[in-house]
Amino acid sequence: MREERAAFPLTYNDGGRLVKIVKKRVGLVMMMGLVVSLVGCGDDDYSPTGSSVLQDMYAETIVGTWDAYGDPFWTFSSDGTVEIIGWGLIYNWEISESTLTITDSGGSLYGEYPIEIVSMSNNRLVYTDTIDKVDGSGTVEDKVTMTR
Repeated sequence: MREERAAFPLTYNDGGRLVKIVKKRVGLVMMMGLVVSLVGCGDDDYSPTGSSVLQDMYAETIVGTWDAYGDPFWTFSSDGTVEIIGWGLIYNWEISESTLTITDSGGSLYGEYPIEIVSMSNNRLVYTDTIDKVDGSGTVEDKVTMTR
């Protein structure tokens, strides 16, 4: 007598072998899901944003001497100081996003407003310098280009 088998193999009973295979596969899928979820939830101490990457790049690139009209004007050091060449003045500098703030030891700004960096490469710095109008009716912005 011939044994009958169903047309769909999952309904075939072969003494529990199929049940063991299904349990192993379900267990494997569950373990893979657990591993993926644990790896995906790792600690993200540093997730750079566009502005912080730009800020870091500016802070590294600005270090060195910059010329205005062909003559050395200021030298930025990696210790956060900047020397105004020819004046013998030492200030502090910091960059936040694209804003360069230069202050004296008392915290007073160099200039009337912080400097807004427009662009910077290894040999060219373009920034906007803002000053108050003499008559007090607003501000004037001047785009300045410095080179190395």
